[in-house]
Amino acid sequence: MPARNVRFVLVVLGLVALVGCGPASPEPVPEPDGPAVHRVVDAPDAHTVLLDAAEPAELALTASQQVYRRAPVVVLAAETRDDDGAHLRAVHAAAAEELEAPALLVGGSVSEHGVTDELERLGARVAVVVVPDPSSAADGSDDGSGAAPSASATPAPASAESAAEAAGVETVRLEVSDPLPSVETEHSLPDDDAERLRADVDAALAGAPTGAAPAESSTLREVLALTDPQPGHEAAVATLRAAGAVDHAVPGGDIAGSPESIERIDAAQALAVIGVGPSFGTPAEFAWRVATAERGDLLPTGTQHLLPARYVSVAGDRRSDPADVVAEAAGTAEAYAGLDGGPVVPTVVVQASAAAGHPTEDGDWVAEEPAAELEPLIDAAREAGQYVLLDVGAGTGALVEEIEPYEDLLARPGVGVALHPEDRRSDGVNPPGQVSMAELRDAIAYIEGVVTNHGLPPAMVVVHQTRPESVVDRAQLGRAAAGAAVEVVVTADRTGAMTATDWVWGRVTDDLPDGVHPGWSGPSLVPYQTPDLVPTDPAPLLVAGS
Repeated sequence: MPARNVRFVLVVLGLVALVGCGPASPEPVPEPDGPAVHRVVDAPDAHTVLLDAAEPAELALTASQQVYRRAPVVVLAAETRDDDGAHLRAVHAAAAEELEAPALLVGGSVSEHGVTDELERLGARVAVVVVPDPSSAADGSDDGSGAAPSASATPAPASAESAAEAAGVETVRLEVSDPLPSVETEHSLPDDDAERLRADVDAALAGAPTGAAPAESSTLREVLALTDPQPGHEAAVATLRAAGAVDHAVPGGDIAGSPESIERIDAAQALAVIGVGPSFGTPAEFAWRVATAERGDLLPTGTQHLLPARYVSVAGDRRSDPADVVAEAAGTAEAYAGLDGGPVVPTVVVQASAAAGHPTEDGDWVAEEPAAELEPLIDAAREAGQYVLLDVGAGTGALVEEIEPYEDLLARPGVGVALHPEDRRSDGVNPPGQVSMAELRDAIAYIEGVVTNHGLPPAMVVVHQTRPESVVDRAQLGRAAAGAAVEVVVTADRTGAMTATDWVWGRVTDDLPDGVHPGWSGPSLVPYQTPDLVPTDPAPLLVAGS
């Protein structure tokens, strides 16, 4: 697009003539307390880094601090977040990318002094200050430039210039008037404007105290920046692009819900992954989501989320023919395809507690190589795109002790656990048929650890009940279910006639803690389970189909 469609006024302030040039010398190395002679960028030491500041200026500052060690040129602007400032933000970002320079903002929690400190840390010699052209907004009308229609409605640009002045750097003033759509869509300045900007910056660099143009710069290698494009994030994203990072947009910061993002992260296998914005969750959650995406495994939902979906289950054990169980699961789920709440996922419940081994004197089972016994059925179900639940009983030992022998199986995507507190035998102190909330919480935390340590998608943890008191202090279950690594389901267990089943369903689902999903196992005296028996209020996440 011709340059006449935008008016960039470049004013170089305080330039002095360059004199006394001596003979050519080796490429200078920047000193920690001296001005930068070329750009120096560093990849993060950690594999994942989350820049989660909510304020644009703070986000931009942390981006600069994360990847830039030295920078002869920095691009400054006042912070804006509204629609009126969109074009100014776009020009600010485009100028930073053109100059391969950090983009910093003055505003919010980042004062002029904070920006001055960053300029000094970078050893900057020139600051390009992006401001609205005052002549275009003098009449108080909205000119579409990204500036507010009156001086009182926008921060004074002098704040950015004051930060540059306090740092003792040369200043190039970039005034923006008419809108230029290509800047916002292509993230770059038109060739003529870019050439003029570079010429003025080079002139400013020549007049700076060191009197030498910047030498060849370093560039980030194998760094992937994941962004959730939001107004105000442009500067931080531009800083990472300018340093050489490759960026990929993840709407809403939902990595697990975007097959495209999962494929991109898996294919990149980047040396470092930087997340930009608070929508990616906590640093620990971001690291787990990235690790999971890098494995590339999807759940039967087509994403790395268990929800939204309805799960319809059939049972199998080590004696079952895997092909028969998988076919039964697929056929049963198809009969329930009309359930609301997302796709219906065939689910195989694999009897694990007594899958192999021998009983002890107290009646508990001692497992012997459970993985070897159960792998054929689990592998067949997963290869068919079905979910798997390991059905683990409750002996006299802690629930965690019952689950631990199956960690190798749990360390596979698409495998969860079903627990039966009412199977608990009395240990001589506590009554039978009960587990404490603390014990159940430990079991859930253990499964969460398997999920996050192995970079797996979330796992389902099913708690079977015919009476809510089988989990002591069940009201606290919502806290245990608050993590993203598990989805907790409390299933009203199969009983006798339909009336008894309805009664159990009402008791178990009444006052179900927030964050916990209901499951339904249907009456045992009904010859055939049918979809029209499934409750709808609330609708169960898990249905025992046979």
